[in-house]
Amino acid sequence: MANKPIPSIASDFASVLSFLQGKGVVAKSPHATVVQTARRIHSSTYSLILWRFRLKGLPPHGSVFVEEIASDALQVLPQVLMGFGKPATLLTRGILENVLRHLYFLDHPIEFHRMNREAKWFMTIDALIEYGKAHPTFFEIGDQYSVFNNVSSLYSELSAGVHGRTVRDLEMKTALGRLTYDEATAVKLANALVKTAEATNFVLAMLHRAQMERFQSEDKKIILRSMPSLARRIWREHE
Repeated sequence: MANKPIPSIASDFASVLSFLQGKGVVAKSPHATVVQTARRIHSSTYSLILWRFRLKGLPPHGSVFVEEIASDALQVLPQVLMGFGKPATLLTRGILENVLRHLYFLDHPIEFHRMNREAKWFMTIDALIEYGKAHPTFFEIGDQYSVFNNVSSLYSELSAGVHGRTVRDLEMKTALGRLTYDEATAVKLANALVKTAEATNFVLAMLHRAQMERFQSEDKKIILRSMPSLARRIWREHE
């Protein structure tokens, strides 16, 4: 049996769809497949934005990346619906980058200040992924659910999508005219976003388990439903 719609997500999606229709981004009577794809993207991005409003008391070197996750997630749906695949891919990749930075810099305030102070100091994505694998919260469950291997593969996939694009027309109007909504492309972008939400929500849920335990039941359901069943089981069993 399919999961019943979660009221807050269903209500928000209806208002978002109406808003985008008013802006001309979505047709007044959109095809069912467009609505289905949009609903998948909205559900994932809603779950990601939720952290921005539910996590409390984070220091600046942790909260800034949760803010960035929400900001990136907010913009994905309209970009996909307008046919802007590259910006949507960049935003999705940015979500992965920011959850990795959140995990690392939450424990490293000095390095956070270095990153903001020294132009040549930064952490590579590979180094951030390796830190995640070694983090005490995730090290012991690595054999059960290799979330950071998933992040690494997904990051590479998204990077290939960012760099593998060609502009075929010098006239900008003609080039922009080719950027239209394509269902197959939208489904591919939605799939990548769903995987990104799975990994991001799992990392945040495990890292901030004590706070998430105190979330309202509907909020917990939204986040947990975004994860695969194995990830949900690990979260519930983890002590």
